[in-house]
Amino acid sequence: MLADKLGTNPNSLNFLLADSNQITETLENQIMFILKEHHDELSLFKDEIIEDNLFIDTEFQIVLGERLKIFAKQKFSTLKELADALGISPQQLNQYTSGKREPGSKILSKLLELGCDINWLLTGQKISESYKILTLENEIKNLKFVISEINNIIQKVK
Repeated sequence: MLADKLGTNPNSLNFLLADSNQITETLENQIMFILKEHHDELSLFKDEIIEDNLFIDTEFQIVLGERLKIFAKQKFSTLKELADALGISPQQLNQYTSGKREPGSKILSKLLELGCDINWLLTGQKISESYKILTLENEIKNLKFVISEINNIIQKVK
């Protein structure tokens, strides 16, 4: 929604948001205006007035960390498996999931490659295509398991 309102590509916006050094004052003001306008829809701040500086907001980091935990459990079962897939230590991932640090553009890019809906991660709004992809990936995982079991039975019969 935010990218739409700004007239930009969601991936480009995600890249900019991941590195606050790349955000100009004009862009930050536009983002803050849109967020204040749609505060109720975003539900990022739990009945709290939006801070003047979203990019250092610890509440946002905590919510982002909770969403990372949800993604890890849905796609990788454990945080350690997600850390391994990201190529980072579990301690570094813990910094993100506990809200102590905010992931930068490289981590967000890796999360995107791993199938994380970055729009949902940053705003809480799911994109239906991402849900469909996650559902299909789960079906593929189950089918691979079934094929593996069939191969095991075939090997025993031989």
